[in-house]
Amino acid sequence: MASATSGPSDFDPPHDPSAVDPDVEAVLRDPAALWEAVQRTSGEYIAVVDREGIIRGCNRVDDGFAVEEVIGHSFMRFTEPESTAALTAALHDVLTTGEPRSLETTVRQIDGGLSYFALRIAPIRRDGRVVAALSCCENIRPLKTSEQALTRERNVLKRLLEIQERERQLVSYEIHDGLAQYLAGALMHFQAHEHAQGDRPSPPEFAEGMQLLQTAAAESRRLIGGLRPPALDELGLVEAIESLVAEARADVPRVAFTHLLPAGRLPPQHETIVFRIVQEALTNVRRHASATAVDVTIERTGDRILVRIRDDGKGFDPARVPEDRFGLEGIRQRCRLLGGEPRITSAPGMGTTIEASLPLPATA
Repeated sequence: MASATSGPSDFDPPHDPSAVDPDVEAVLRDPAALWEAVQRTSGEYIAVVDREGIIRGCNRVDDGFAVEEVIGHSFMRFTEPESTAALTAALHDVLTTGEPRSLETTVRQIDGGLSYFALRIAPIRRDGRVVAALSCCENIRPLKTSEQALTRERNVLKRLLEIQERERQLVSYEIHDGLAQYLAGALMHFQAHEHAQGDRPSPPEFAEGMQLLQTAAAESRRLIGGLRPPALDELGLVEAIESLVAEARADVPRVAFTHLLPAGRLPPQHETIVFRIVQEALTNVRRHASATAVDVTIERTGDRILVRIRDDGKGFDPARVPEDRFGLEGIRQRCRLLGGEPRITSAPGMGTTIEASLPLPATA
């Protein structure tokens, strides 16, 4: 049997790279043929605009418009007033300087709706002179619609978190000014009675009642701190974080907190979000990590606040977090409200590090 030899297939014939098919060579030298092909195949709207700003040619028109409503009319006719000045200036720059320009415009459709286009405008030269401009227009309405929907969702989330913080604050005030005061008053009465008794022994029920009141008072303080610690509003971020660290030491042998922050307060929203990030991270460590050490670091570098929580616990696979665990997602969403994105690094047996870089407003 003759052995088969490999060779060029029908789809990959041998060729001389320098050889050009005469027909292809003729097309390459025929601007009209190339222009026709570009007009037919381009997914963008292509328009030729003369030095007076009049559209003299286009490959296609947007839905709702007819060709005669476009060709022979001003390039600025279709833009909304807030876009007209920028488009006029960009076209003037291209025709004057010969340098390309890019911008976005808003167009009012026949049905009254809005479309958004990303434009790239380049000069067309003849004999070294700029005689017209070529505009490639990409419809970015789907992108703009998605951006607007995302912005609305972010605003709703921001408002919900603000409402949640306000409700937490109100509940903590109610506990502090109501339940906690009643418990403190009851303890004072018990202690006064115990002092009045002198050396006479109190019944066991009295001691048990005292113990229950002290436990209830401690629990009310814990609830107030968990909802919204008074230190966050009264003293600032550092003191509030120190209270979280002190609580975490009940479950983790070593919890260290270092900070490099200038004097003064951060914007209230930043203080709240940084506090919640650290609170959620330490809660996760205490519940799930089985860690022996945690390091919390907060520092300001230029116009950003850097937050890092690192533990030596059992770690996890970030890609396989159960859907009913919302702690990490809460950290992500809070960071995104300030224009940041957290970095969560972990692996089984390797501990966990949560880092967030949050931009500060210029006035901070």
